Amino acid sequence: MTTKNIFIALTGPEIKQRNKIYKIAQGYECWNLRKFDFDDFILAIKQRIQPINDNVLGNYKSGAQDKRNLFGVTSDEYRNCSWGLLLPDNVPGSIVNSYAEISFLLNLYSSHFLYPTFYVSNFGIYRLEHKKHSMLYFHGQNQAKIFKQKEFVKYFEKLLPQSVYGTWQRDRCTNWDKEDWRLFVASLLYQELKAYENEKEVITWQREAADMITILECLFTAEDSINEEIGYRLRKRIAALIGFKFEDIEKDIKQLYTERSKFVHGSFFVGVGKEAKKENSVSALPLPDFGFLYKHKEYIRYALIAYLGLALQLKRPKTIGTSSEIKRPLDLLEKSIIDLNVRIQISRQTKELFSLLPQIRKE
Repeated sequence: MTTKNIFIALTGPEIKQRNKIYKIAQGYECWNLRKFDFDDFILAIKQRIQPINDNVLGNYKSGAQDKRNLFGVTSDEYRNCSWGLLLPDNVPGSIVNSYAEISFLLNLYSSHFLYPTFYVSNFGIYRLEHKKHSMLYFHGQNQAKIFKQKEFVKYFEKLLPQSVYGTWQRDRCTNWDKEDWRLFVASLLYQELKAYENEKEVITWQREAADMITILECLFTAEDSINEEIGYRLRKRIAALIGFKFEDIEKDIKQLYTERSKFVHGSFFVGVGKEAKKENSVSALPLPDFGFLYKHKEYIRYALIAYLGLALQLKRPKTIGTSSEIKRPLDLLEKSIIDLNVRIQISRQTKELFSLLPQIRKE
């Protein structure tokens, strides 16, 4: 049986790779697109991902830029690319191709969101559009080196079953339970944080804090029967999951809640209104704290990876700390707060998963 592949092309500075193709593992390759001219790339990619039939042969090159047709790229669009990944396309139950699921896994692996220029399947080249100017994310796309590691392959294959939460597909969703839907919603909301990366609105920047708290509540407090002290229980549960890596996470999440509440309940705007009455009020507006928001985005990235890993473990027999009442990661985390042995086992498995991730970027 022929292995199905997908190729994802990205922009960014030229990567430090001498050869055209760097083999990471069987079926996993990093291509230095600056080493290929346009025609050579088209020929090479057709050999690696064969067109499904002759009817799609026009889906590779595009002459005039017809924005209504997203198949094909121009030579100028290709020249804006720097590197790309050839990956197996074997997400369970995917229809046509698994770009959405695979890009979800890539965006969890990288500390920067990725903005692919196009992807290649057996239907040809599909051009991708983004709502940001490329200069906002150009330098952040210089991520090839983190994927050229055996650890990435292990991460990819380990979490591949969980990639299904990266997109909505009707036939999958009909069989989902409440836990599956929570994971899907949290994953969807995480991907929407891309809108805030490298750009903030002066007046509404705290919306990002509100969105991040929504993700955390979705993962760590959903369906709690007690409404009081939601923030407290959330902090204890996230600390039980990833507190070993982020020792200040409870204090930091509490501050994130404060920023979220300022936005949701209006005190932030009351303060803005008072400042607006003063002289030179524009310079007095509260500026976004990029470092604070980036740090919490990383907390959520790690928490989502860990939660997806824990959910995968619970689907297997003889899972740590399980009993008849433990059916969700949420239940297991609640138990781990008072059961040190369960917490140690959760931490051990989460550390193993985290060992496959790139090191956190130093600010």
